[in-house]
Amino acid sequence: MAGSNKPSAESILKEQTNSETLKKIPSVTDRIDQVSQQGSVGNLSSAIGESFFGLNHRQTPSAIPINRDYFGYTFFTRPALNFSTANLRGVRELMPLLTNNMNSIPAILRLTLDPQLARNGFTSPFHDRQQAFIPVLSNHLLSMSGWPDVVAPMATSPEGVYKESHSMVDGLTKNYSTYDITASFRNLPGDPITAMFLFWCHYMSLAFTGRIVPYPKFIVQNRLDSNTRIFRLVMDSTKTKVQKIASTIATPMSSPIGAAFNFEADRPINNSNDQITIPFRCHGAEYQDDVLANEFNRVVQRFNGNMQDNLRDKKCHLLAPDELTIFNRKGCYPRINENTSELEWWVPLDVYKLYQQQASAYKQLTQSDQYGR
Repeated sequence: MAGSNKPSAESILKEQTNSETLKKIPSVTDRIDQVSQQGSVGNLSSAIGESFFGLNHRQTPSAIPINRDYFGYTFFTRPALNFSTANLRGVRELMPLLTNNMNSIPAILRLTLDPQLARNGFTSPFHDRQQAFIPVLSNHLLSMSGWPDVVAPMATSPEGVYKESHSMVDGLTKNYSTYDITASFRNLPGDPITAMFLFWCHYMSLAFTGRIVPYPKFIVQNRLDSNTRIFRLVMDSTKTKVQKIASTIATPMSSPIGAAFNFEADRPINNSNDQITIPFRCHGAEYQDDVLANEFNRVVQRFNGNMQDNLRDKKCHLLAPDELTIFNRKGCYPRINENTSELEWWVPLDVYKLYQQQASAYKQLTQSDQYGR
């Protein structure tokens, strides 16, 4: 039909030919791989897979970068010391904890080490009763060393006439033993970290002698109330995915308060306690166990019921990457996604809505000032 825009058979065939030709043209990535494969580097886009599949019989340099693990995060769970008023009244060393100034360091330390107090009405604006971990320790940790390696214990037979012998594994690789970990913290004005471990150590000693007693439920359950659980999360470069995870049960063994009383006449400032070094006696070590992510989440949920799986999406808000900086140190609660190994940060929904309202009001105020001028 005259004037019809219907394509002819010739044009359709030409278009199909051009499309098939374009498909056969290698992409830029393919070109780079072809060049690198013929050179000394090897295929760039599949270098890691090829290193598992085939032998590098030409012994050419690898195109794979070295592994770079970021130190990530360290979390210390709160103990459950009995710092009730009746327990503290008879011990002079613990009297500072009975202060009525809830903005003071002793009050904050008391609430941190005894979660039960928050349930009995004790509050402080500098203490989050729903936080399962001790933020001041995580925020100011400088170094931690002493984690044991996984070792396969070996037994070797006596040598024979020709000095022949045989070795084989005869034990467990999982570590149930005790060992020591040393943690160093950056000190703060007022020396709160030293004071925390001073009260912590006093409590354990006094509980041993019977001058103070743990909460009855721990006595009935025959459980230690002075332990902390340390979670170590090794992260990727984006600090979003957990690469490795470890956990241990630890007990602090000392408080370095003695260094505060050192004296040097030619120096007005005592720098010996700029850093606080705390030795921990640890019990067992767990590495790369899938259950650790679940246990980490359960600890968070035990202190913050809104982080339960059936309530979290209704009561909390999952922070997007561009919101993390805004809510830094603002009461975020961590969670490990057990399917993707991503470390998520959640905030209470009411706190997030308040932020949205404040941001909207500020934006309107800024716009009104701009147009008013």
